[in-house]
Amino acid sequence: MDTRDALLAVTGRLFAEHGWRGTTTRRIAEEAGVNEVTLFRHFGSKELLLRAAIERAASVGPVGALPEIPGSVRDDLLAWAQAVHAHVLSQRKMIRTGLAEFEEHPEVAPVSCEGAMVAMAQLVSYLTQARERGLIANEGSLVGATVMLMNAIFMDGITRDVVPSCSEMTSEQAVECFVDLMLRALGGVR
Repeated sequence: MDTRDALLAVTGRLFAEHGWRGTTTRRIAEEAGVNEVTLFRHFGSKELLLRAAIERAASVGPVGALPEIPGSVRDDLLAWAQAVHAHVLSQRKMIRTGLAEFEEHPEVAPVSCEGAMVAMAQLVSYLTQARERGLIANEGSLVGATVMLMNAIFMDGITRDVVPSCSEMTSEQAVECFVDLMLRALGGVR
């Protein structure tokens, strides 16, 4: 791993554990095995380094998992939704910390949400094509259904380890339930 990647990885982990203020350049440099001058040479400032680390974490995800041409809609959506959920689970500490920091650092909100916005656009596009091909009914808002599914996946992913009722179903069962509810809201698969 090169120095830049090491700095981003360490910064992401420290941010998830300690937030903006607790992630000092000194701590980042020590844990990455470099001096602070190297850190500033690569990123210029703590703010730019944190933003890059958050952007890196937010951009890693299942984008591209939906086929360009819809096939078995439920199967396609279930595989995609499971991948999105797995990504949210893997990043939940970073996400929760980022949400707590939005008020004080609103400039990171768009960066933090970039991956989700790409995923949402991808899902709306897929559903539009599925509807045009007659694979799903012609009722219900595709955008509304997408927001509903994404929010359900997101909330389950970031709260599964802290909200006892989330564990009544496995992650896989929950995601399957969310996909089925969304499809039902759109009038079902044809």
